[in-house]
Amino acid sequence: MITNEQWELIDHKYGKLLTTICSKISGDNAIANFDDNLQDLRIATIDAVSGFAKKENQRFEEFWGTSGFNKYMKTCLWNLKNKKGARISKRYAINKNTVDVTEYSDILVAENHESSSTGVENLFDLIGDKLNEDQMKTVKVIVDHPEYIKTNGKVNITKVATSVGFCTTKTRKVVGQIKNKLQLDM
Repeated sequence: MITNEQWELIDHKYGKLLTTICSKISGDNAIANFDDNLQDLRIATIDAVSGFAKKENQRFEEFWGTSGFNKYMKTCLWNLKNKKGARISKRYAINKNTVDVTEYSDILVAENHESSSTGVENLFDLIGDKLNEDQMKTVKVIVDHPEYIKTNGKVNITKVATSVGFCTTKTRKVVGQIKNKLQLDM
């Protein structure tokens, strides 16, 4: 553990570096806002001091100001930045096109609409002219049986084929045609 005096030394020497690194971590404010990044970096700084002391078997006063400790500290901080950046990049596909519900709560409150099948009927009206009879039959089965959609978002061809009455080859072909016509990823 470090003392307040030691933290003041660390903050004085590495404070600007911490804020620079924080400003370079970007992408998703839900996981990486500036304050959270700064806090994570401060914790990494404390851990780096403990790690270096253990590694070198020295006290803080013995290694403070050495070039070895300086390099070690900067490496730890930049590695944390890269690790957070990789996590944000990995989750980008999940989090893109999302909004903060607290910031936009007044916009996101929907009017109270009665739930009914009119939404599905409207869907069929919209796509009916684009799809042939086999494709519409397949879409209706998928809409009626949402459990036929796997957790990865793909259609369970075998189950759809059984319900529609097609062989799996024809069902796969029909689903591919629907995908292409409606530009979907299924």
